[in-house]
Amino acid sequence: MRSSLAIVFIVLAMIGCKPSVPSEYIQPGDLEDILYDYHVAQAMANETPQKDGRENGYHKNAYFQSVLRKYDVSEAEFDSSLVYYYSHADRLKKIYEQVKERLNDDAKALGASVGDINKYSAYSTTGDTANVWQNETDLLLTPLPTSNRYDIYVKADTSYYKGDTFMFQFMSDFIYQSGSRDAVVCLVAKYENDSTTQTISHVSMTGQTQVRVPQNREGTLKELRGFIYLSNNDRNSDIRKMLFISQIQLIRFHSKEKNNEAKSSVSTPADSLSGAPNASRNNTDTIRRGTLQRDSGKVLPLRKGTPFHRMDQQPLKVNRK
Repeated sequence: MRSSLAIVFIVLAMIGCKPSVPSEYIQPGDLEDILYDYHVAQAMANETPQKDGRENGYHKNAYFQSVLRKYDVSEAEFDSSLVYYYSHADRLKKIYEQVKERLNDDAKALGASVGDINKYSAYSTTGDTANVWQNETDLLLTPLPTSNRYDIYVKADTSYYKGDTFMFQFMSDFIYQSGSRDAVVCLVAKYENDSTTQTISHVSMTGQTQVRVPQNREGTLKELRGFIYLSNNDRNSDIRKMLFISQIQLIRFHSKEKNNEAKSSVSTPADSLSGAPNASRNNTDTIRRGTLQRDSGKVLPLRKGTPFHRMDQQPLKVNRK
C-alpha cells in the first residue's frame, strides 16, 4: 500500500514539474527584459541622425552592446542562449509575446495611435470590409528547417463574391546577428473558374508588411494558399537569426459593383403621387393628369397656383328635365 502511494506521488510530481531552462543559459524572465530593452535600443538607433547605412548599423550595434552591459551578459552568452531557445521555439514565442505586449502598452501610454494595421481589428468576418483571418496571429520563424516556414490556407465561403480584393498584412520583427534579412511571402489565389493568381513579396525590414491580391472580376475566390518562408544564406547555425511575426490579418474588400447590385435589388415604396398600384382606385390622379373630374362629367382644367381644396368654387349648373 505504501509503495502504491509512493508511486502515485512520484507520478504527480513528474506531471506537475515543468522542465526548466539549464542554468548556463539566460532564463526566460531575464531574456524577456533583454529583448524588451533591445527593441527600445533599436528604436533609439533608428531615430539617431545618420548620413549613410553604415552609420546606422554602428549605432544599432552600440545600443545593443549597452543593453548587454546593463544585464552583465556577454554577446556569446546571448547568442548561445538564443541557439538553445531555437530548439524550444514555443518558449521563445511566449517570451516574445510578452515583449510585444509590454512595447504596445508603452506606446499606448505615450499616446501612440493603433496604426493602420489595427484599424481593421474591430471588423467581424462579415460585411463589405472584414478581417477573415481565423488562424493564429503570432508566430516565430528561425532558419532551422523545422521552423523556417509557415503555411497559409484560407477556404472561401458564401460571403465571398466576384471582384473581391484581399490584403494580407502583419508586423515583422527581425533579430539578426549578421547576414541579409530576407523572408518570402507567397500567396496563390484559386478561383471557381479555375483561374489562379500568384503574388510574391520579400520582407527585409522590421515593421508593417502588406501584400495585396489583385482583383478578379470573372470568378469568385475558392481558396487562398501560400507560405511565409525565412531563408538562410549562412550555414552557421550558431548565428542568431529569428523573425517574429504578429498581428496577422487577411482583409477582404467587396467591390463597388457588388454594393451597387445590392442597392438596386432593394425595392422602393410605391409612390401614390406617381400612379403606383397601391394608390386608391376611387381617387383620380389629378396631379399627373392635370385635370379634375367632377361627378357631373365635366372636366375642369387646373388653375396654376390654386390649391386643390379651393378649385372650382362656383356652383355647378345641372340641367333638369
